Parts: sequence; C-alpha cells; structure tokens
Amino acid sequence: MYDKTNPYNDLPLLPWDFDYDKKDFLKLAIKASEEISKLNWLSYLIPNLEILISPLLIKESVESSAIENINTTTLKVLQANALSQNLIKWPEKEVLHYHNAILTGFEKLKNDWWIWYNFLIELQSIIESNNAWIRKLSWTVIANSMKEVLYTPPTWEDNIIKLLTNLERFINNFDDDIDALIKMPVIHYQFESIHPFYDWNGRTWRMLNVLYLVLAKKLDYPILFLSEYINKTKQEYYKLLWRTTETWDYSDFIIYLLNWIISQSKNTSEKIIKIKDLMNEIEEKLSSQNLDYHKITNILFSNPFLTVWEFEKLLWVARATANRQIKKLEDIKIISSLKVWKNKLIYIKEFVNLLT
Repeated sequence: MYDKTNPYNDLPLLPWDFDYDKKDFLKLAIKASEEISKLNWLSYLIPNLEILISPLLIKESVESSAIENINTTTLKVLQANALSQNLIKWPEKEVLHYHNAILTGFEKLKNDWWIWYNFLIELQSIIESNNAWIRKLSWTVIANSMKEVLYTPPTWEDNIIKLLTNLERFINNFDDDIDALIKMPVIHYQFESIHPFYDWNGRTWRMLNVLYLVLAKKLDYPILFLSEYINKTKQEYYKLLWRTTETWDYSDFIIYLLNWIISQSKNTSEKIIKIKDLMNEIEEKLSSQNLDYHKITNILFSNPFLTVWEFEKLLWVARATANRQIKKLEDIKIISSLKVWKNKLIYIKEFVNLLT
C-alpha cells in the first residue's frame, strides 16, 4: 500500500496497463483538439509571432513562478525586460530565467525534434542559473507549511535516471495509439512524481507541457500555458495529483488537464483576436499621419516596453529623428511613457492592459 512518508520507488513505468481510450477522455479530447487547432490557426493572424510569443511567455513565467512563491507582476517583468541586466531586481530576474528557458527549449525542439531528459536538465540549469543535475541525496520530501509530509518522491540517482529514460521514450513515441492530448496529463503527472531535481521541478514540468504540445504538432509555437489555470484551481490540482498517486488512476487528472486545454485555448484565442484588432486600429492611425505604420506597429507590439535608445536602434534612425517620432506618437495618443530609474520607457497602454 502507498505510504506518502516513504520514497515512491514503485512508481509504475510508462505505459502501464491503463485504459487511455475511455469514452469520457475521447469526447473531451475531440473538443480540446478543436479549440487548440483554432488557437494555432489564429496565431497566424499576427504578422510577427514575436508579438505573441514573448509577452505570453512573460505572463506564463510570472504565473508559474508565483506557484513557487516568487512573487512579482507581469507589468514589472515586461518593464524589466526592457532594462539592462544590472537594473533588474531578483524576482523579475528569476521570472526572466524561466522565460529564457522556454525560448531555449523551443529553439532546440525545432532543431532536434526530440525531448530527452538531458534536454530537461539543460532547461532546469537555465531556470536555476547554475549547473543543475539529478537529485543524489537519498531522501527528499514534499511537505506543506505545517511540515506535514505530502509526498516522498523516488530515491537514488540511478533509479531517477531509469524513470526519466522511460519517460523520455514515452514522450517521443507517437506510434502507441494514445491521443497526444490524453498522453500529456500522464507525462505531466509522471515528471511531477519523479521530481528529479532538488528545486524548481514545477516550473520545468509546466514548461514541458507546452513543449510537448509543439512536439506532438498540436501547436506550432509555445503559446498555451497551464500556470494561470493552476493558480485559479490550486486546491483541486494538488488534490488530483495526490489522488492519482494513491489510486494509480489517471482518469480525473486527465479530465482536469483536458478541461485546461479547452479553457486556456479559448482565453488565448480571444486575446489574439483583441491584439490583432488593436494592431489594425494602431496601423490605421499611423497611416493617417504618414508614418511608417507597418514598421512602427511591429516594433511597438514586439516590445511591450521599449527604451528610447532601443526604439532608435530598431527604427534605424538618428536619435533626433527617433525623439521626433516618439513626440508625435505621444501627441496622437498612440503611446504613453514612464520613467524607470533613469530610463524613459515607451509603451502602448491598451496592449499592456491586454497582456496584464
């Protein structure tokens, strides 16, 4: 019988004997597939995908870090991303590590088209900002604020590597006839249960979700994230994790994450439509002022906050010309500005509101 105070060295290897084709799963998976396909199609309405990817990644990075008690706001991180490294405070710096890890993972995935456990170690190293490796200590526990043990993950480095190697095979096997959207919650649960690193495991397996959806060709770009949904349903999420461990039954957890895909796909689709509408509105205003509407729109939407120097560099103009352009954009109420330290940051208020 499972004992939460002892290492879970009996964690089943994947795929073990479980019915992945239950009617409830398949019905939800069809609906989730429709919503995620719509989201993927809508992403191509945005002419420059940087406009979509980086800001959405920052929002996810903030939400994911909040689960680990690294607390800041999307607004602060968007501003920090425009500043020099030496001006960025610790919480924002930690969040940007996570942001950079997802971007690195996505670039590697495009080249290698494979998720292996060393790939996850590399991403963990970016998050931790050091050389991460598998747990070697014999005993690690997950406990609540009252010091009550909630779960004890598997022990010993060799055993953890064996479990990760098995998970790697399961992730990359698309010939097993298991629907990828049903498989994703199982991958998520297994990584969380292995808990291979000393710290920040949660941020790595939340990152794994979206990278797996790209690997499975459900998404072309990493634009669908879990953390906001977890933050809204945190008690249910952890209750389902523990129940899955106690019963060896993924059913409720699979349904929970399929509902996440449906909910967050809809929310992100709505956000994309609003961003596209705002871009069109801004371009019309710029065009009426005989400004280079396409270039300026791309610059301002790709960088939610921008220093004057960065605007000048991206626009390929002299400082005096850049300042004149900024003054005109402020006068016609396209952009607003604020002072952070000694830096003047320019931004589109409606766009930042959409992101935050």
